[in-house]
Amino acid sequence: MGRPKQLVEFQNKSLLQHVIDTINPFQFHPGVLVLGANADVIRKSIKPKNVDVLHNENWPEGIASSIRLGVSESIKLNDLLDGILFLLSDQPFVSKELIQELIEKHANGNQQITACSYNGNVGVPAILSKDFFPQLLELKGDVGAKKIMMQNKDHVQHINFKDGSFDVDTEDDVQKLFDKEM
Repeated sequence: MGRPKQLVEFQNKSLLQHVIDTINPFQFHPGVLVLGANADVIRKSIKPKNVDVLHNENWPEGIASSIRLGVSESIKLNDLLDGILFLLSDQPFVSKELIQELIEKHANGNQQITACSYNGNVGVPAILSKDFFPQLLELKGDVGAKKIMMQNKDHVQHINFKDGSFDVDTEDDVQKLFDKEM
């Protein structure tokens, strides 16, 4: 994009601030935000509220390095952690209602992974139980939690996320987002 997509403005706030504000009422402990490229600029532009902000200096490796850092830090902050909710800042249509539905389905379901489904895909937001922490800590390269979900399909339950396939990766996506906002 040529600029940090986390700072793209949507509904009068950055995409990243939207995610922070969306999860704030849930009071997750711990709440961990992992920043990579442009971490200093992004950190100055957000109000982290109840979220610990980490800088992943290994971000050029890919998303796996951020996942490893987030998981390891979360475990350090709460060694009784049962699971981790994964979110990305480039999905502007994540809502409190979606997060609540995800949490309730995970708590009341009988699977170890609860993920969103959209356009025939499974992905984030998603909750992975502690049984998958070792696999998350072994991820390498530009591979996210979806790899674990695909390898463990029998352990995944889904909720529908109508607009989950829309994410902001290009300036065209920013324009589409602006058009949706109008």
